[in-house]
Amino acid sequence: MTSATIYVRQSEDKTGEAAAVTRQLDECREFCASKGWAVREVFEDNDRSATSGKTRPAFEALLDSNPERIVVWHVDRLVRVTRDLERVIDLGVNVHAVKSGHIDLSNPAGRAVARTVTAWATYEGEQKALRQVSANRQRAQAGRVLWSRRPFGFDREGAEVRVVASEAAELRKAARKVLKGATLASVAADWNGRGVTTSTGGKWSVTAVKRALTSPRLTGRAVSRGVDYGAGKMPRILDDDTADRLKALLTDPRRKAAPSTTTKYLLSGLVCCGREDCDDERMFATSNAQQRMIYRCRKCYGGRGMDDVDEVVRATVVGILSRPDAADLFRAPVDVNALRAEVVELRDRRDGLAELLALGLMTREAVKDSAQRLTDQIADLERKIDAANGASPVTRLLGAEDVAAAFDRLSLPDKREVIRTLMTVRILPVGKGVRFRFEHVETIPRGQAGDRDSPGV
Repeated sequence: MTSATIYVRQSEDKTGEAAAVTRQLDECREFCASKGWAVREVFEDNDRSATSGKTRPAFEALLDSNPERIVVWHVDRLVRVTRDLERVIDLGVNVHAVKSGHIDLSNPAGRAVARTVTAWATYEGEQKALRQVSANRQRAQAGRVLWSRRPFGFDREGAEVRVVASEAAELRKAARKVLKGATLASVAADWNGRGVTTSTGGKWSVTAVKRALTSPRLTGRAVSRGVDYGAGKMPRILDDDTADRLKALLTDPRRKAAPSTTTKYLLSGLVCCGREDCDDERMFATSNAQQRMIYRCRKCYGGRGMDDVDEVVRATVVGILSRPDAADLFRAPVDVNALRAEVVELRDRRDGLAELLALGLMTREAVKDSAQRLTDQIADLERKIDAANGASPVTRLLGAEDVAAAFDRLSLPDKREVIRTLMTVRILPVGKGVRFRFEHVETIPRGQAGDRDSPGV
């Protein structure tokens, strides 16, 4: 008896009841019965698109089953793109469609018809996708956003999106912390420790925190299904400047390679080697043969005990900020808008380095050095902006009754930010076996860091 293999498919099953494929299967069985064919096998792909590029398990199984003939409700249930049609043609079997007739793939005319039908199905699918994208953009820009999972910081009342005040406050606080040097892991630990959950009630991971802090939605941009459609009628949580700085920081490829000691030790990565031929190479925390923590240069391998250097720098910071005129040192008029414009220009220059490397106009080493120099300049400008806006931790120490105690109470990232704002620190070469003295550490006021003869503060 002649046999037939049935294939049924539905792109989207909104109810989960597989009603569409059940109807297709019933009509295909009736069709086979009318032809006197025995149904050999049935293959079903429910809630599976034929154009997404994702594997259709039942379709793959159909191709492997060596069918005598294939019966479908309509040809577009079987194939909607040319690459899948060609695989069916390779089987060399007839395809019978309940609604669109018989296609004989064993001869050129039948194959030509099949290719034409599939080409129009592909066109129809692409047009539908374009209409959907346009509709998504229109809804998103109007603030009528559809989402399957509520984004942290936002909720929806009907078609209107609103800010969840408590979550927005957490996002703003986390943004400030990260920009001051806190890690994403520390933010996740803080939120999990205080019971701040994701929008689905789960625990925070580093990846989830990064996604939340870099979402375009935070600046009022219209986002639907991961696509950014630009400015829309959305409430915002962060200002553009903060969001831009966060994105630049968290998407910087060098961030993955940053030394893990930068947030564990006071001066790791901040202090420079004072040896002439080391050219201000940064020094990082490590341990020596005696298991004593030191700051060591990666070029000359010279180093000094961490506790000694930290104490000198701490005493210098306290001395500066305890002066009666300390506040006057930070009251110079600052054009914040000009500084922000300069930051944008420097970021553009840094982003353009990759193109210069690709064109062969700069070496990889030169690009790396230039990128680091521009990053340092951007960080310095951002510190000036923070200071002008009263956001710098330095402002919390000015006028403190006990500056030393106030400094000690600061978080490690804030202490490092104070040091960055006030000075450049160099460890001078003195040779082996020389006992540590205060003058072995050179502290240079910001703005004079390029002058190696500048007196210490």
